[in-house]
Amino acid sequence: MTPEQLLREAQDLLPRLIGFRRDLHRYPELSMEEFETTRKIKEFLSDAGIELLPLDLPVGVLAEITGALPGPTVALRADIDALAVTEETGLPFASAVPGKMHACGHDFHTSAILGAAPLLKEHAAQLRGRVRLLFQPAEEKGTGAKAMIAAGALEGVQAIFGMHNKPELARRYGRPAAGTADGRRGRL
Repeated sequence: MTPEQLLREAQDLLPRLIGFRRDLHRYPELSMEEFETTRKIKEFLSDAGIELLPLDLPVGVLAEITGALPGPTVALRADIDALAVTEETGLPFASAVPGKMHACGHDFHTSAILGAAPLLKEHAAQLRGRVRLLFQPAEEKGTGAKAMIAAGALEGVQAIFGMHNKPELARRYGRPAAGTADGRRGRL
């Protein structure tokens, strides 16, 4: 597989991912109320043939892709909750739920990890180790990560990667926003 082939595969997923993200954006759910979001994520992953792992929480999703080659377990994490904010963007996919909005990009985070999932599954024969997918509820309350850890979501995980889109980061470094990345080491 070449980078160009992988890019073509990703581009083929794009219409479905855009639709998924816009649906999440239109129907946001607050912390620990992410029941429909959880259902939609599980359905997307199941349709892609990705193994859902048990998670003893009412909301949130844990899934895993096992590579054919030995290696570490690495996790990709997205947050799934919305904020208690009234959307006034006028977008055709603006929140249809009064007083609730994905104003912090969690709809994008979720869709990005969902985009990676079928690509990883498709190329599992070349994958070393496992990739665990964590769709964390209640990030805005600060309780979802603790709940997932307590439920065992990180057992056996050697590294975890998450993201948070933050356009003002570019101003901090004086670079254009597109492609800007920042990293931080430390405890979860």
